[in-house]
Amino acid sequence: MHPPSEGLRGASHSDDRVIEVRHPQHPDSPDPVALLLIQRTEQQVGQDRRLTLKVRRIGNHPLFGTNQFSWSACYSPGDNREPERIKLTDGQLRPGGNVIIGMHDLIGHRVGTYLMAEIVAWAKQWPTAEVMRIDLSWQDEKEGCWGGNNKERRDRFYEQFGIAFVPGTPGHSITAKSKPMRAGELVTEEAEQAWRSNIRESSTVDAIAEQQREIAMLAQECQRLEREAMRLREACQNTARRPVRQVLSRMAASPYAWGMVVVGVVALSLSKVVG
Repeated sequence: MHPPSEGLRGASHSDDRVIEVRHPQHPDSPDPVALLLIQRTEQQVGQDRRLTLKVRRIGNHPLFGTNQFSWSACYSPGDNREPERIKLTDGQLRPGGNVIIGMHDLIGHRVGTYLMAEIVAWAKQWPTAEVMRIDLSWQDEKEGCWGGNNKERRDRFYEQFGIAFVPGTPGHSITAKSKPMRAGELVTEEAEQAWRSNIRESSTVDAIAEQQREIAMLAQECQRLEREAMRLREACQNTARRPVRQVLSRMAASPYAWGMVVVGVVALSLSKVVG
């Protein structure tokens, strides 16, 4: 049981971090496909607890699609009328609910797995809490939806957390509903191993420090290129002012050029003899 709130909204705790997302097929690529700021906020709301993960894209944004979205979960200790419950897919204790990742260009890059692992790890603080039902929609199963394999990807997403489903009523918009379970039955090991293969997590302080190092290295490289460009510019200007002297100077420093001069002199002498 957690202490009562100081009003409707009690004290909250925030923890921000940055993740570098790489393509699952190229996890060792030096360049991530996306940098995401994850703002994690835990809050007391009455007797309940709420966890919100707000995701913001850093840097280059796609021309279409969403560049930020949020995902919440909540816990209620229950009372004489309601059991202890936890909702993994919503910040309110209401029936149903599913998971929607707003950044469509990152579908299949395990961003959802990363976020759900964070939610599940938080939920396991209350192992006896009833996990509220998750509904699966027919819209995820339409032919060609999100590349044509969204159903398999969605089902696999939940399976790695130990969440199983039973078929819904035929012809209904809800095609399946999660089986009853307790928070202590949820698992994260497989999911964590999956997202760590192509996602690197760091604190915002470390991420800013890394960005500063990269900026400093780029600044040094720009200065070097500017010096090199200035040297080449001066060399071109000198050549334009004294073209003959420059040519003779280079010839004097080149054994190949002297060899060509000797060949030319010999050829000229032979022509005179023959003539």
